[in-house]
Amino acid sequence: MTGAVLTSLIALPLVLGHAAANRVEPSYRLEPVNQSNNPIGISQQYRLAKNGDANSQLAIGTRYLELQNSAKALYWFEKSALQGNAEAQMHLGDAYARGKGVPVDLVTALMWLNLAAAHGGYEAKFRFQYVSAQMTAEQITKAQRLAHEWKKRKK
Repeated sequence: MTGAVLTSLIALPLVLGHAAANRVEPSYRLEPVNQSNNPIGISQQYRLAKNGDANSQLAIGTRYLELQNSAKALYWFEKSALQGNAEAQMHLGDAYARGKGVPVDLVTALMWLNLAAAHGGYEAKFRFQYVSAQMTAEQITKAQRLAHEWKKRKK
């Protein structure tokens, strides 16, 4: 019995490894929050966020989102998004589209989603399409103009 259990435990990683080898990783994923192999503590992450690190601001915003504190999450997402962080831009677009912590504003939502989708994020493109399907042509044009103006200011 012990030999059978041991054999199945040894075979399990081989089966999982084989399944993972056949899976194709999409190339459209947004950059991870922390690209370092050395995870840092939340207090250090917070310190980095306060000092202007966009990835740390995103991480802190995500943590507040997990804690269901929309106001603080949006504060940090906006700081990160204003620096061009695509994932933070997507979170802002989602918040404005759903009215999470802010009033529903589809024009502002589409502007942020447009900026995030420009970085190639599949999820941001999907959300952009979903939100734009609920809007008038005039609203879409306004959102695209706002996104274009935002990009010009960042250059």
